[in-house]
Amino acid sequence: MSENTNYTTVPPAKKMSGWVIALIVGGALLVVGLFIAVIFAFISAFSSTSSTSITSYGRDGYVAVLHIEGTITSAEPASSFLSGTTSYDQKFLMATVEDLMADPDNKGIMLYIDTPGGEVYATDELYLKLMEYKETTERPIYSYCASMAASGGYYLAATSDKILMNRNCMTGSIGVTAGTYIDISGFLDKQGIKTTSIYVGKNKTMGSYFEGFTAEQKEIYTSILEETYDQFVQVVADGRSMTAEEVEKLADGRIYSPKQAVANGLVDEIMLYEDAQVMMLSDSDLSEETPFVDLVPVVELSLGDIFGIISEMKKTDLDSYLSLLDMPVDGPAYYYVGP
Repeated sequence: MSENTNYTTVPPAKKMSGWVIALIVGGALLVVGLFIAVIFAFISAFSSTSSTSITSYGRDGYVAVLHIEGTITSAEPASSFLSGTTSYDQKFLMATVEDLMADPDNKGIMLYIDTPGGEVYATDELYLKLMEYKETTERPIYSYCASMAASGGYYLAATSDKILMNRNCMTGSIGVTAGTYIDISGFLDKQGIKTTSIYVGKNKTMGSYFEGFTAEQKEIYTSILEETYDQFVQVVADGRSMTAEEVEKLADGRIYSPKQAVANGLVDEIMLYEDAQVMMLSDSDLSEETPFVDLVPVVELSLGDIFGIISEMKKTDLDSYLSLLDMPVDGPAYYYVGP
């Protein structure tokens, strides 16, 4: 090598000691383990629900408390650990009411309602099952309305011998909606975008984003909604011993405060949940020792739920806001769309 060449030597890298490697690997595993532990602890904090095993309550029996919380839907329940809300489970509720009908220890049902409503189909399906329970067993059904018992929530409350309500609850919204349909055809025209729909039957694309509603199509949709509206009105009339005409005067879709609901005959009394329990026992000649047993589904966790929680954590404020703009159910709904 030339004497004028400038260079430096690099000392050979020292091999990492085995104990150092073990320490790094152990530290990494510890971090991963702690992360998983935190996730499961976080999940547990928001998913404390579990199934209740009914054994025997002696001569006093028990009153079953069924929770009608969240959006009423026939879809499989989704995990809601971040929000801390109880996920509505139609399949569980239907099966539980069926089981209660065959259980001689059961002395009645208390519906704990906190919902803006939901699907017409799911709401009426559970309504009919509750009415079957009532007619088959001749046991009482009472409803306690917490912060919201609107639309489909009130529909289900109409099965009750008495409807009792928290003083801060909103109820009513007796009506039906098919959601809001968006026509973006004008926007597409401005952007130079053309769409072509291929169909047979002039109303086959009714409700498409790419075409506006015709007067005939609006009439078709309205006629469908009128049938479900009339059904709602009759359910309330039957449940509250009112005429359909009396209910129609109240059923313009508005919500009512507790005092307004009592004044209009939609609700019996305003009270705390504990007082509602005492009233049900007293009215039904049940022992004061008769327990109220919360029946709720088991929350089953999967790896997918954990990844779902992580995805929720990554959502921006805008993502969360936009998600609130969507109707939570498809098709006609007994659902309160207000704040």
